[in-house]
Amino acid sequence: MFWMLILLNLFWAGSYPAVKVLLETMTPAWIAAWRFTGGALGLGLMMTIPAFRQTLMPRFPNTPKDIATATVIGGVGITIIYLLFFNGAKLTTATEATILTSVAPMYGMAFAWWWLKEPFPKSRRWGALIALCGAWLVVNQGVVPREFNAAKLGNLMILAGGVVEAAVIVLMKRLATRYSGMAVLWLEFLVAAPLLAVIAWTTEGAPVVKLALPQAMAGLYLVGICTLFNFSVWYWLMERAPIGAMSLSVFVQTPAAAVIAYLLLRERLHPTVWLGAGLVLAGVYLATHSLRKQGKAERQPKPQGNQVESN
Repeated sequence: MFWMLILLNLFWAGSYPAVKVLLETMTPAWIAAWRFTGGALGLGLMMTIPAFRQTLMPRFPNTPKDIATATVIGGVGITIIYLLFFNGAKLTTATEATILTSVAPMYGMAFAWWWLKEPFPKSRRWGALIALCGAWLVVNQGVVPREFNAAKLGNLMILAGGVVEAAVIVLMKRLATRYSGMAVLWLEFLVAAPLLAVIAWTTEGAPVVKLALPQAMAGLYLVGICTLFNFSVWYWLMERAPIGAMSLSVFVQTPAAAVIAYLLLRERLHPTVWLGAGLVLAGVYLATHSLRKQGKAERQPKPQGNQVESN
């Protein structure tokens, strides 16, 4: 599972570079709408496979409360997240967007402590603080804020999207443990796709699709790999992998995104952005270290009550 998590994050590292390529001919809201329309259609086609359908149908959300939760997550959560992410990506670099998205596990731990009463020990608090310091450097390209410009606005939008995403993940935790993660995912996509299309049509007008080869390849990558494949496998793993390992795998995205953005987009970053990236990664590592130890402890066999200790 570890290598599958690494592979997923390597694929996700290319998502912001792909979005930057699509932004050359498309608007942010329409990119989000097409992405989740493709994801919903793809999962729908998979449901036509008898074995796949027979496995998932009994594990769909089946209570009004859980259906409403999934609907809210898709209609409100996914919509807000990706409008913020893609509009922010239009204003900043792909690498900075990926770095700031990597801070999201910190928010998730804070929300889980607040809402779910999960432990939030000192190591996680320090990790969160260090990661937020790194995010500050990335947003401001220095310790002291300079003039407020479009790039900083884009970075703040990415950070805000990460906060909403973390809240959504906490809400998803209960659903993913009770039902099939992929079934919940499809329900959310079915709600998010038409809503994003309505918002895009209302705010940006009819879609103008000019797909040269680079945009076509970026679109297929974003929908087929980053959405349909990655999200499906990620939600499937949520039922099986320890959350600490999944959070730790985010490490891979930052260096991979920097390489991809340099090779494809020729992005060059301010030195303080690299310092900020290092702090973000260090903070995520420190915060998830105790989670990994907790997961190992939970997997250790517990001694039987009637077992007598021998010298």
